[in-house]
Parts: sequence; C-alpha cells; structure tokens
Amino acid sequence: MKHSLILSLALLVAAPVALRADETTEPVKGDAPKTVKTSDGRELSLVWQDEFNGEGLPDPTKWSYEVGYVRNNEAQYYTDARVENIFQKDGALTIKTIKEKYSIEGKPANKGQKEAEYTSAAIETLGKASWQYGRVEVRAQLPSGKGIWPAIWMMGDNIRQVGWPGCGEIDIMEYVGHTPKTSHGTIHMRKKGGERWQVVSKGKSVVFEDLEKRYYVYSLEWTPEKLLIFVDDALVLDFEKSEEEPKTTAWPFDQKCYLILNTAIGGAWGGEIADDTCPAEFKIDYVRVYQ
Repeated sequence: MKHSLILSLALLVAAPVALRADETTEPVKGDAPKTVKTSDGRELSLVWQDEFNGEGLPDPTKWSYEVGYVRNNEAQYYTDARVENIFQKDGALTIKTIKEKYSIEGKPANKGQKEAEYTSAAIETLGKASWQYGRVEVRAQLPSGKGIWPAIWMMGDNIRQVGWPGCGEIDIMEYVGHTPKTSHGTIHMRKKGGERWQVVSKGKSVVFEDLEKRYYVYSLEWTPEKLLIFVDDALVLDFEKSEEEPKTTAWPFDQKCYLILNTAIGGAWGGEIADDTCPAEFKIDYVRVYQ
C-alpha cells in the first residue's frame, strides 16, 4: 500500500511457487514482441514501451520524478534526476537506494530538514502516458535487505481531482525486505460510506526462492470486468468487479491510470532498516504496455 499510512487492511496470503527452468539474471536482448496473448487468449498489440537501452538518466519524454519525502513516513529522500540514484546502463534501468549524508536544505518537500540519511528515486508517467485496460509488463530484479521496499504500481489520472484512494491504486508488485522471497499484489479503493482516507483493499502474495537473484515479469491484465496480477505465469491476485464494486463509493478502474516505479526504505511497511541494506539496486529491464 504505497500511498497510504496504514497497511493492515490488505489480506496477504503467500503460496510457494516452483522455480522456472529459464533462470535469467541478465536483461533480455532483441525487440519487444509486437503482440501478446492474455491468460484468456485475447491478442493485444504493443502501444508503449521503454527498453532502457540508453545511458544515464531515463527518457524525460516518458518519465518524470517524484521529489522529496512523499509518503508513508519513509526514510528516503527522492532526488530529482540525480544519476547517482537512477540510471540506464547495459540495457536496464537501476534505481539505487543509498545511505548517505545528502543536503536537502531548500529542496522541495524536505519536511524542514537540512540533511537526508537515505536517497532513492521514484519515476512516474503522470502527464506523459496513461492507459485504460490492457496488459502492463515490467521485467525486474528486486533488491534485498531489511527495510527495503521497491514497487511497481499504478494510480488513476484523476488523483489531483479526487485524491487517494478515490483514484484507485493497483500495486502490481511490492516487496519488503523483512519478508524476503515474496512479491505482493494489492488493489485499493475508497471504502463505501467511509471518510476521504478510508480504504478497502484486497491483496495476496506469491513466494519464489530466487526472487532477489534474477529477473521476473510482473504483469497486470486489466479489463472492464476484472484485474489480474501475475509474477511470470503465476497468478497472484484476481480482482473481480462484480465482487469488489459494492465495497467502494465509486469504481475507480474504468479510467486511465499512470505507472510509478520506485524504491522506498523504512516507513510504514518497510520497517526497521539494517545497516547492511544499502546500497540497494532495483533493476528494471523493460516496461511494455499492450492493448
């Protein structure tokens, strides 16, 4: 639950999954497939992608930055286009979380502090690209260590008009270092009849023995009727509109959503930070969207 201050409403159930034979520890080579088939056999076409084949900072036409202390009482200060915290190299994007003394005096969202103890990065497509329905694929290798909290997630384009959780939130992948080998998928909405910040959530998780050692594909399949979250071919969460819509004031998943990639540390779910956690690297091979 990346955007809220409370985690207890998510129902998280982990189940072990066998390792796949193609244990891959490097970015893939070659062009992205122009079409994919969904789990129910529909064929979708590639409409947006970032293969991170450049050097240095990510493409500014595709990504912007969250800056400062943003949410969840997390320990990191998100820096603005700082190559030490986010960079492309060898076909992958790395979000690097660093334990360091970093001056934030006069910088945005610094909570009145002069110096940060941790830095990291969060990028988003808000205002640049968003999608309604389809399949979102992000191939990534996760960092590890107590306190680390990387995520791949989406929120509604109307967040500035209706706020959170009214905009809806789709957590395709969250990982917390104090429960290693586990990928969490969770969906959040505003609770029916509740106050502005009251949320209703559904989440589950899946366990892979080598989650921090190789790349997996974290994906969302989204139709007007349901949202499905996968890790490779393993179904993590089935979120059916017919079952979940009565729980919310207004169904938020019939509009465009934008994508966020980030690594947090500490905070509401990250918890205690071990001395040896940083530096920690969240590596993203590609992002692909099919519709």
